[in-house]
Amino acid sequence: MIAMDSKVQNMNGDLAKLHMLGYGLIKITDIETGGIFNIVLQKGIGVPLIQNILELYKKEIITKKQGSSIIPLNEFTIHIQYFNRKSKEISVILYMEEKEPNIPVNFSTLYFLSKKINNKTLSNAHSSEIAKVFEDEIMIPKSSGVIAIFIIGSAGSPFISKINKNRQNISEHEVHIGGFISALLSFSNTIIGEETGAKLKEINFGNQQFYVISKSSVIFAFLVENMTPILQRYMYLIADEFLYQFKDYLKEFNGDITPFASFEENISQYFII
Repeated sequence: MIAMDSKVQNMNGDLAKLHMLGYGLIKITDIETGGIFNIVLQKGIGVPLIQNILELYKKEIITKKQGSSIIPLNEFTIHIQYFNRKSKEISVILYMEEKEPNIPVNFSTLYFLSKKINNKTLSNAHSSEIAKVFEDEIMIPKSSGVIAIFIIGSAGSPFISKINKNRQNISEHEVHIGGFISALLSFSNTIIGEETGAKLKEINFGNQQFYVISKSSVIFAFLVENMTPILQRYMYLIADEFLYQFKDYLKEFNGDITPFASFEENISQYFII
């Protein structure tokens, strides 16, 4: 269990940020015709989970236009708060909280934060400005134990990687590692058969393991010293966020990997490397 204490003080003596597992902001437009979802930003909550939640609660949200709900899931709790924007749009704010936090975040705390976020959307603030409000108020835990992360094309060409600066030997063989993992997965699919969906595979190297997710012709490989539940969740999050962020670019991919460099910021949000 991840310790979640919203009343612990930080090093500056100020009250600490709220400790959550994730959050997201979604706008619903075209309410009269059933609603169209637009994910403005998210962190710590995967896009597929957001989409599933919105599909399940779409009717309630569009009918009420303003309100809140709590969704108890197996491993965490989702808080939904939504606000009507002059009958033209609905702002939906999601929070993911640990299932049994040491000190649960109370409703009023989340409500006033949501009101602040909604006021930003009403003023047509840029998404980066709204993101800063979330970041100023909420702390999402980072995961350690990762030595390196490789995002690789199906042919083995590296898209982006982040490697611990103390592992120079790994950096020197970055291209070879990508080719090795790609060839190994190709061999596995030939012998065992192609798998549907994104399944986590483990390749054991003694004291270290490669955990690999292959999805939509992109390979996500994580060199790990110590696997934890939150680390595993972040692996899937990274895969989902990369594919969502670059879905259009990947369809027309011409070999230029320059745009992928911006994704290092996403990796740094979740991992201490």
